[in-house]
Amino acid sequence: MSSRLSCLALASLWIVAVGCDSKPKLYPVSGSVTIKGSAAPDKTRVNFEPVDGGESAAGMVDASGNYTLYTGNEGREGALPGSYKVFLAPDASSEDYMSGPPSGVPGVPSAGPIPKDYLAGSTSPLTVEVKETDNSIDITIE
Repeated sequence: MSSRLSCLALASLWIVAVGCDSKPKLYPVSGSVTIKGSAAPDKTRVNFEPVDGGESAAGMVDASGNYTLYTGNEGREGALPGSYKVFLAPDASSEDYMSGPPSGVPGVPSAGPIPKDYLAGSTSPLTVEVKETDNSIDITIE
């Protein structure tokens, strides 16, 4: 009987261990963001919104204009494979965004150098594909 209980306990632990890692596999996504030939301002948020529904991914541009994507509330590095609309969000505390003309988008006082079309997934003309590999996706906005 104790052998049977040991096997049952071991099987239960195995099921729990395997079930804990049931999150879908994410693939690394990084690159650079340039707007009209210059690196996007530091702390500009890069947003990847899935075309066919699913989980969005986002990252922040660093001082060199580079970003890395993260997915979910836990901030897991990477994104799910699929097609995404890409849009940007300005950092309201940045001087690049504090001065400049109104964005015309509610809640965004000035978009700085970001063209209005790139402020929302619904208006962004930019679609990219995340593949089941390491992804280097440069965002170039003219």
